[in-house]
Amino acid sequence: MTAPTTRALAAAVPAAVLVGALSAATLIALSALAGALQDLVWTTLPEAWGLQAGDGVRWWWSIAVLTLTGLLVGVVVRWTPGHAGQDPATTGLVGVPLPLGALPGLALALVLGLAGGVSLGPENPIIAVNVALAVWSLARRPDNDSAGTQRGVALATAGTIGALFATPVAAALVLTEVLAESGLAGERLFDRLFPPLVAAGTGALTMMLAGAPTFSIDLPPYDPSGWDLLSAPLVAITAALLVAAGAVFLPLLHRAFHSISSP
Repeated sequence: MTAPTTRALAAAVPAAVLVGALSAATLIALSALAGALQDLVWTTLPEAWGLQAGDGVRWWWSIAVLTLTGLLVGVVVRWTPGHAGQDPATTGLVGVPLPLGALPGLALALVLGLAGGVSLGPENPIIAVNVALAVWSLARRPDNDSAGTQRGVALATAGTIGALFATPVAAALVLTEVLAESGLAGERLFDRLFPPLVAAGTGALTMMLAGAPTFSIDLPPYDPSGWDLLSAPLVAITAALLVAAGAVFLPLLHRAFHSISSP
């Protein structure tokens, strides 16, 4: 096993910085577009049409918007080129790079779901978009090979995760396992992690400089009590059981929905 020199590691920094910054920029752009559409659907139109009800909107408007969002996302998934990418229920966090032709449909489904529907978040689609763009950019280099494709996937994944959480820590945790299992032969784990962590740090810094929302929150001072020793294990056990139940029922629901000819 030959360790790369400091010069070789430093040579990987510019590409990592560029991919990290662009990954954050893509996240910011799509989130801003979804936010503008969300404000239009849930605030501007209800106020203009007198559909406000207390602190929200009338119940039938919520049902109508959610139903229409589901229909529009279904149209995008069924008829756009690439069918909005891979089914996230059947893939891991880091999947096979998508062709560029699938990205517009995937981005459109992401924006519609974030703005008008009930979404678990942009993680899977935004990582897929950034990975495809990074791999396509690296593929234009004459020295590109399968190792270069793997590096592109790692850089874009790390840069996006760093941008999503505004910290490179989450990317380090995710990529340590991914790269340890499928990393490049003949390289030490740190050598594989260094460029992605640079990308993750750049993505996080870009988000902070852009003033984008982060996962950091302010909490009031906390004074623990004896009751916490009893309640904390109960909460943890309940959460674990709910996660286990979800893992059992999700494949069943997934197969049920895919049994419909045109979901």
